Amino acid sequence: MPNITRFRTLWGITAGENFVTWRALFPELKAKGYTGVEIDFRLVKDEDLPEMRLLLDEFGFQFIAQIMSSWPGYIGPRPPGLTPKDHLDFYRRQLERCQVLKPVKVNAQSGSDIWTPDQSVEFYQGTFKIDEEMGFAGRVTHETHRNRSLYHPYVAKYVLDRVPNLCITADISHWVVVGERLLDTSQEDRELLEKIISHVYHIHARIGTTQSSQCPDPSNPIYKDEREFFEKLWTKIVQHAVKTRGDDFQVTFTPEYGPYPYHPHFGPRVYTEVADTEGVRLEKLFLEAL
Repeated sequence: MPNITRFRTLWGITAGENFVTWRALFPELKAKGYTGVEIDFRLVKDEDLPEMRLLLDEFGFQFIAQIMSSWPGYIGPRPPGLTPKDHLDFYRRQLERCQVLKPVKVNAQSGSDIWTPDQSVEFYQGTFKIDEEMGFAGRVTHETHRNRSLYHPYVAKYVLDRVPNLCITADISHWVVVGERLLDTSQEDRELLEKIISHVYHIHARIGTTQSSQCPDPSNPIYKDEREFFEKLWTKIVQHAVKTRGDDFQVTFTPEYGPYPYHPHFGPRVYTEVADTEGVRLEKLFLEAL
């Protein structure tokens, strides 16, 4: 049976003192069928990381680490003048912190949208040596995220043409917002999406619109076009992974719905509920497509 695994983001949910909040939440997530959790763990102190791993083990959870190559948490103004080397140095330090947590994958929000495309190529080419040295070769996936190097589909194409072994996290909601279009309305866009499928090793399965990277309730018929676009693309990614990497390959996806300002204030459903229901629905959809 194909190995399709659903992870829950803890975006917006802090650990609490001695991990009290996560400890209370994990039984609920386990009961909902999650394989593990995806966490930006930058606020966890170095000395507390072994305890965090023990907590994950207590519930049998796999872990996807979320890191950034600069500007952690996007707190305060963007640090000026950072070069690819600066980002690589910070990237290395984040992977060092990951080691004790033993993640199955590392999702990296990496690079910078102010760089030239060739600077982004320089950065990504430099990540492979670090991945190898830190013990993460083949496990780091770089996210298609706004304000990062892969913020735009055609910039990403430029990078992937020159760094063909780069693995990415497909969060296509960002590209839909940046381009202000669903990327299935022109032949050129469709060909680009077909090209990136082989690079995708993790999915952030969040449905967005041309004006917002997160819709408040994907079950509403008003989002029919968006649902069809995203589901078709995600299904192709899953099918390709299973066909080319084998049934034993772990296909990972996170229904990455987050709090305000991603989720509308006074939205019809809370974002955690959307994540949970979408995750179950999509897991069934992916399995049925195989």
